[in-house]
Amino acid sequence: MDEDMEVPDDWKTSGTSSAKTGHREEGRTIAVHSLAVLPSLQNQGLGSTLLKAFIQRMEYVQAADRIALLAHGELVKFYEKLGFENKGSSKATFGGGNWVDMVLELKNNQK
Repeated sequence: MDEDMEVPDDWKTSGTSSAKTGHREEGRTIAVHSLAVLPSLQNQGLGSTLLKAFIQRMEYVQAADRIALLAHGELVKFYEKLGFENKGSSKATFGGGNWVDMVLELKNNQK
């Protein structure tokens, strides 16, 4: 799974790369890159409701086996309450670091 998050060495050049890193069409992991709620609307359950609906939909359509994301340390408990498992400190250092790898194994319900 880590290789799927890699960026080709030549990512800054135009054109396509032949590198076998990055997005994989046949992959079974969905990466959530961002979940944001306006500060004035936080602590009302909107983020939880949105993410729960997304999880249910992905389980129903059997789009993937898991959902992965990077969370700031202070948000780990939020994601754990939604069923995500803390996989430990991430190797990601962008945005100042302090990222934690989080994964939720989906229950692929039958339609």
